[in-house]
Amino acid sequence: MRPTLVITHLADRDSGLVEDALMRAAPVRRFDALAAEPLPALHEIAGIVTLGGRQSATAVASDPALAAEVALLRRALDEEVPVLGFCLGAQLLAVAGGGHVRALGEMRAGWPQLRRLPSCAQDPVFAEFPDELRVLRWHEDLIEAPGSATQLGTTPGPGDALYRLGAAAWGSQAHLELTPALLVDTWLTQPRGVVEVQAAGHRIDDFARDSRRLLAPQMAAARRALQRFAILLRRD
Repeated sequence: MRPTLVITHLADRDSGLVEDALMRAAPVRRFDALAAEPLPALHEIAGIVTLGGRQSATAVASDPALAAEVALLRRALDEEVPVLGFCLGAQLLAVAGGGHVRALGEMRAGWPQLRRLPSCAQDPVFAEFPDELRVLRWHEDLIEAPGSATQLGTTPGPGDALYRLGAAAWGSQAHLELTPALLVDTWLTQPRGVVEVQAAGHRIDDFARDSRRLLAPQMAAARRALQRFAILLRRD
């Protein structure tokens, strides 16, 4: 069976709970977007999971690595190869599908409630996602998915939160890949992470405490979504 490509965009190369969830069903091939190596060809992989990063999808035209990833995602959309994108990954997927990403002009970090839309009830990946789940958003850009997208969930504030493109591609602005080790023990202890959380209006100790409490239900929901995504990969 062909592997699932997991694309990381951060120096820590940590995919959170993604690889553990997917490896139970299919092999995984990790790709470091910062390594200046060519992406694999689409025929070599069964699906794509693309994660968050500090790059901006508004810079696709000037960033060769982001442009190459968008090109791969566009081919995946054309051939209905399964794709799942979180945060930056969801933004790049929207661009690949003909949507737009715009700068917010400020840092947004927090745990808003994700409200399910009726279209989510029959979705192959997110049908079992709980309503009004608190999810972690941490971003400076907003997603405007193409008009052909199916909106699956919304959060307060601007930008699309959870959407599907075509039959086999999903984007979530929320960081559904996160674990306590990745968020609380890593991102929230790094100087840049602390500055960004504070810029969003939070005290870092309060944000870390809330994150420890809210991560468990998000992880449970994300694992189930990843398991459902893995079913699509097994159809390879």
